[in-house]
Amino acid sequence: MKLEDYAVAPYIRDSDYAIRPPFFLGERDLLDYIIFYVQEGTFELQVNGHVHRLQPGDLCLLQPGDIHTIRGITDTINPYVHLDFFYNPLRGDSFVTRPGQVDLSAYADFGQPRLHDCDDLRIPFKLDTPSSGRLRELVFKIIDCWHSRTKMSIMEANQLAHEFLVTLFKAYMKPQPDSLSRVPFLNWITSYLASRISEPINVKDMARRAGLSPSRFTVLFKQHFNITPYQYLMKLRIDYAQELLQDGVSLQQTSDFCGFTDVHHFSKTFKSAIGVNPGSYRRDALHGTSGHRKAPLP
Repeated sequence: MKLEDYAVAPYIRDSDYAIRPPFFLGERDLLDYIIFYVQEGTFELQVNGHVHRLQPGDLCLLQPGDIHTIRGITDTINPYVHLDFFYNPLRGDSFVTRPGQVDLSAYADFGQPRLHDCDDLRIPFKLDTPSSGRLRELVFKIIDCWHSRTKMSIMEANQLAHEFLVTLFKAYMKPQPDSLSRVPFLNWITSYLASRISEPINVKDMARRAGLSPSRFTVLFKQHFNITPYQYLMKLRIDYAQELLQDGVSLQQTSDFCGFTDVHHFSKTFKSAIGVNPGSYRRDALHGTSGHRKAPLP
């Protein structure tokens, strides 16, 4: 696995404080990542055949494909975050697996790439680095933002998850050469655009960020993505607009959140890309008749 082949774009699926008496969760596999923090109590996690005993203050990362069981030895409190670290267009259809779900071959398209498979990274199950304090702080901030349940707070939670991953990389990634990669902007372009999707962005801005001229940037971008930067940005905006409309967000707010100049421009662009106007798409999604229905945000 090469990190530059994947777009870092965190997507939090679930996040909370689990407060439980002694318990046992049976064996399951994972499609996404779990950030698992022990605030109180004692746990025993068996991960891929290895038993780990966890105490207050331990911070762990379960990766996709980690077959595991979780046992709470005592009364416990553990903040956790279920999330994707890398962009997947099917992320809205993926899910948190349950005990007993071990064979996930039918859901392979939802699975996240494993950081363990990256030659430049070796991230342990227990995260114990000089930055562990900052990582714990980010976990609490992520959960607080996620619980606010506003569009902006969820965006902020995903941004904090991005910072969590960057902090991990700084702690565990092998030193990288100073020279630029073959296509220097591919490491950041999707997450850069996704985090600024409501802002006016042009090719000159992207090229400046990549350290290239606009013409050279456009050539390299099209060679890799097979579309122009403008077309790529429009695709991200339409994808995000579909998610918002499926959640019942108004046309005006969706237009604003996705960076369109006005509702008319948004409606025209959306219909050209999807084949129906956004009002009809939103109505059909909310009534479950479009085939694109999503569960509302918890």
